[in-house]
Amino acid sequence: MKLLIVEDELYVRERLAEGIEWTEVQIELAAAVSTGKEAMSVLQNDHIDIVLTDIRMPEMDGLELARMVKRQYPHIKLLILTGHDDFDYARESIEQGVFKYLIKPAENEQIVEAVLEAKQLREKELNDKHNTTLLEMRWNEHLPHLKELFYKNWLNGRYSAWEIDRRGHDLAIRLENRKALPIILDMDPIPEGNERFEVKDRQLVQFSLFTIARDMLENENCVVVQDDDSLTAAIFFASTDVGDEVMKGLANGQILALLETVKDTLKLTASAGIGTPVAEISLLPRAYKMCRLALQERLILGNGVAIPYRDDTPEEDSWDALQEIEREFEAVIEAGSQEERREELVRRIMETGFASGIPVVEAREVLFRMACLLARIVHAQGWTLRGTLKSDYEDFESYTSLLTREQIEGWLNRMAGRISLAIAQRRQSSSQRTAHEVMRFIQEHLHKEELSLHFAAESMYINYSYLSRIFKETIGESFSSYVLRLRMERAKELLSTGVKVSDATEQVGYRHMNYFSKSFQKFWGVKPSEVNK
Repeated sequence: MKLLIVEDELYVRERLAEGIEWTEVQIELAAAVSTGKEAMSVLQNDHIDIVLTDIRMPEMDGLELARMVKRQYPHIKLLILTGHDDFDYARESIEQGVFKYLIKPAENEQIVEAVLEAKQLREKELNDKHNTTLLEMRWNEHLPHLKELFYKNWLNGRYSAWEIDRRGHDLAIRLENRKALPIILDMDPIPEGNERFEVKDRQLVQFSLFTIARDMLENENCVVVQDDDSLTAAIFFASTDVGDEVMKGLANGQILALLETVKDTLKLTASAGIGTPVAEISLLPRAYKMCRLALQERLILGNGVAIPYRDDTPEEDSWDALQEIEREFEAVIEAGSQEERREELVRRIMETGFASGIPVVEAREVLFRMACLLARIVHAQGWTLRGTLKSDYEDFESYTSLLTREQIEGWLNRMAGRISLAIAQRRQSSSQRTAHEVMRFIQEHLHKEELSLHFAAESMYINYSYLSRIFKETIGESFSSYVLRLRMERAKELLSTGVKVSDATEQVGYRHMNYFSKSFQKFWGVKPSEVNK
């Protein structure tokens, strides 16, 4: 739910925008502006659910804003802030579709409570509009695509074990007590002189194979998808009680029938690589790789054949276990912090890839794999290893000379820490650059009345909430406080050199001299007219 705050008084606006942790109550603050004109600009460029507005404002008061909102954005819930003197005036707001009005000075708790009531009503309206029956219908329409994407990503090893479980459950795919047998199908090369197809038609015949396979094979115990290379992949399922040989025999019979149908229908041949059944869901990607290896043997065995993978059933080894750890390790490094978590993952890498009993040759390959992982993380940032590691680059290159587990663990911690630090520094540097660009923007527009966080965000094409957060984190004070301080310091400087109060008012972005005088006195404790006395 997105909230827009409209309040011309700076201190009140700042209290509402920054004195309440809106994210903690699942409210996204889209903007906090000072005029109805700015509010309409936000409404035109963003989808707002709730508007909290003052009733007395220059140019366009809260009721006029309410009338425009009701006419143009009837879904928006309006909350009006009003003083005691405006109570009767505010009652007119009910006719303008205002959800609730609050008497100033309303406490933060009261405001949050009112906003949450508006949020609850808006959510109910959305639920009524998008009723459960309609959502279920749309979900069912989209479900086949989601399932196909799930199987494709699973085959290609893009999910960890817990993701497979969770996504399978979400998609109502039964995986418990079932084993899987992957098979890959590919059209053989189109021979020259074929009467129906040319070499350029390969994509067409691949799709034809996929269509035939889906028609013949797909049922509750078999899924057919196209993989990233447009090859056809079939996953056969059976109960874990079914023997592997029985399962392979049943699948092989269906595949042979499919290859004959393709030959009869397209007058072309196709071949198949048959993997081995796996009962552990995390092993399916490895079994699928075996299918592809088996398919390569058609170079020797010829076309139009179904080729089983000849080795034993894949067993989970350090290679497979490392995949899970690698994903977490990469994410932690890219987060640019979490030193303890990073060191914990290094320990897990050591226990998995460099445990006692692992052959030296395999351990050296794991080390090379880790070096490649670190290089890939750096290159994904658009950097070079030498530029990122600087004086530590030679240390990185020394991985080939590491001799003990302790040396390898120390090297991994140093390199991961250095890369993580570089990413964090870059992120901080980017925030600092943005904040300093905003500071320059403020200096250039200090004389403009419309200068506000919303105005800056819109002019610089930066998200309002993001800009508010990084400015406060980097500069140490809120945007509005920073602007107020600069304006008051500039005004004091002007007045001390003999500039008239009216001219100083205009030069620091105030339209009304009385409002400027009140703000100046509140900030400095003296009236503007008393500065040069």
